[in-house]
Amino acid sequence: MTNELEKRLAVQHAVSRALAESETIDQAISRTLAAIGQNLGWGFGVFWLRDALENVLRAVRTWNDGVMPEFAATTRQTTFARGVGLPGQVWNKRVPIWSGDVPHMDNFPRSDAAVRAGIRGALALPVLTREEFLGVIELFSTDTTAEPPEELRDSLAAVGLQIGQFIARRRAIDAEAAVKQLSNRMIEAAIDCIITIDQEGRVMEFNPAAERTFGYKRSEVLGKPMVDYIVPPDLRDAHRAGMARYLATGEAHLLGRRVDTRGHRADGSEFPLELTILRVEQPGAPIFTAFLRDLSEQKRLELAQQLLLGASEILAGSLDYEETLRNLSRIIVPAFADWYAVDIVGADGKPHRLEVSHRDPEKVSLAKELAEQYPERPEDEHGVYQVLRTGKGEFLPDIPEELLTRVARDPQHLALIRALGLRSAIIVPLRNNARVFGAMTLVTAESGRRYDERDFAVAKDVAARASQAIEKARLFREVEESRSLLEQQATELEAQASELEETASELEASVDDLRAANDALRQQTERAEQARADADQANRAKSEFLAAMSHELRTPLNAIVGYSQLLEIGVHGELTAAQVTDLKRIDRSAQHLLGLITDILNFAKIEAGRLEYDLERVSITDVLARVEELIAPQTKAKHLEYALVNRCEGAYVCADREKLVQIFVNLVSNAVRYTKEGGQIRIECRATDEQVIAEVHDTGIGIPEDKLQAIFEPFVQVDREYSGQRQGTGLGLAISRDLARGMGGDLTVRSQLGVGSVFTLELRREA
Repeated sequence: MTNELEKRLAVQHAVSRALAESETIDQAISRTLAAIGQNLGWGFGVFWLRDALENVLRAVRTWNDGVMPEFAATTRQTTFARGVGLPGQVWNKRVPIWSGDVPHMDNFPRSDAAVRAGIRGALALPVLTREEFLGVIELFSTDTTAEPPEELRDSLAAVGLQIGQFIARRRAIDAEAAVKQLSNRMIEAAIDCIITIDQEGRVMEFNPAAERTFGYKRSEVLGKPMVDYIVPPDLRDAHRAGMARYLATGEAHLLGRRVDTRGHRADGSEFPLELTILRVEQPGAPIFTAFLRDLSEQKRLELAQQLLLGASEILAGSLDYEETLRNLSRIIVPAFADWYAVDIVGADGKPHRLEVSHRDPEKVSLAKELAEQYPERPEDEHGVYQVLRTGKGEFLPDIPEELLTRVARDPQHLALIRALGLRSAIIVPLRNNARVFGAMTLVTAESGRRYDERDFAVAKDVAARASQAIEKARLFREVEESRSLLEQQATELEAQASELEETASELEASVDDLRAANDALRQQTERAEQARADADQANRAKSEFLAAMSHELRTPLNAIVGYSQLLEIGVHGELTAAQVTDLKRIDRSAQHLLGLITDILNFAKIEAGRLEYDLERVSITDVLARVEELIAPQTKAKHLEYALVNRCEGAYVCADREKLVQIFVNLVSNAVRYTKEGGQIRIECRATDEQVIAEVHDTGIGIPEDKLQAIFEPFVQVDREYSGQRQGTGLGLAISRDLARGMGGDLTVRSQLGVGSVFTLELRREA
């Protein structure tokens, strides 16, 4: 009896010690299982814990596995429902159960494994509280054990109850800790600010969201009066008074309500927020938790929506775009900007300020003074010109002193800019399709607001809506103008129709007269065509006659020239000096007459269209050298200074060589003829990629301006009153121009009376 009592006391003492030293349920299960098994002398133990979700018993711990490892493995892989197996029977009856012959138990699913392990005895006792069944402690032995006395079983039942109470209490403590930890994590992870204060208003909790929102570290404000940190200065007295009233009377105006108010950040800025204050129910002095939400973004969105809605209403209210742009200032200032300005490109291509607005009229005067004294320049790197030039908006989230100093033109300019107190600026273009016709400027100053990318997007949206409204107004105005013009034209057409009806009869009456006139005109046309045909035939006959006569005259003249040259060289005897002089005169006269006949013959061929060209690649340098040889006797005989300025070395033209030489000889001969002794004749030649241009300059008598075109007509010469002489047929220049044009070029002249003339020959250059 004494041995059993000691055993019961030993078990109770061991279990109590194990539970006292355990901080977790897992530790308690392991230690109590070992304590019971060791003190009662069993070889293997299992702790079954109820799985509330699946409503089964699971083996969560085993003791002394090495004694029967196969049975231990089978046990760990097995679960029991209520009433099944030894653990399920204990769950069902909630009392300790003993067996001295386990392999032969009717309800023991692990019997095969138990036989192989040599198990004989088993003892299972419930683990529970007065309200809940928690699990089973199961003990096994390879010896045949005697049935435990009733006192031991009662004692073990009490131990199971003690273990169950520990598990329940530990679960409650763990749950409370988990809830607290979860609460702390929720507070830390909360998007909204959570701030807890005591009855003296000192901060007890300041979550990360509050740190981000107000700009204070938690360590900075813990234990400090909340009102001195996050409440705007103008609201602090009201807050203290409200707290004092509540503590004294219990009267609360804000507790449990959701209100909109303002917050105060560490940098001194204020912002809108939503506030809810709750009293934390607990014994002792009251504490309060405030839930605060930053409404800045919400207010920003509301402001943007109101701004865009208001802008749309104003833009739709008038077809006068200038009035519309001025009226926009009513919704932009001061809700979105402290400054609002609009510049429109005028007919001169420069921006002209249409509107500038500020809530303070004195500031507007200052801005106008600044614009008048220091107007913006096209080369400025910032501002309206830059936006108009690029078509892209300009966004300055911050306007530092360094920027003001860089753009200021002088100290007075800098002082005026500083006086405006500029903080942040946005300039957006106003565009019509691809054309930028203006710019909208928004600036913050006194409000302290600083624009960000979202504000920039709103400003561009306003500008786009304004541009669309202006474009619609322009199109409407054009339609109205077109409609008015069409109405005017319709009226005029009606009047014209009436006039046409009145004149219709007159026209019908004059039809016979017109027919008669047409008949007469037709007869005149026929006569004129016949006269032109007769003239063409006569002209051809003239050309043929001139060609024939020129050919017939050249034969005897060639004979005269030949015989005079024979006589001159003394074929029929030596001649006297007088005879030689006379023969030279005969030769010169014959040569002159032969030249005249040659000109007439060439002109006749040109007129008849029978002149042929032998076009080839001709060196202009070679041609000019040949010309110099031919005209040298003439220039020397008249004591004229001749010069050649050739800048065409290596240049070729597409021409008939002989006809090109003839043109130059004609031009130089004319120059010699009309230039007094001691004068100058100069040929200048230059080349371009496509042409060769040769100019024949002389210091002759010049040509009157009214004769410049006539000299290229056949048989025309400068009057004797200008030239003092008359030689030749007047065909040289006409032939020369026709030859030049026949080779794809041209011949022109410029002259100054009494100074000289310049004949310009243009020819197509050959590669």
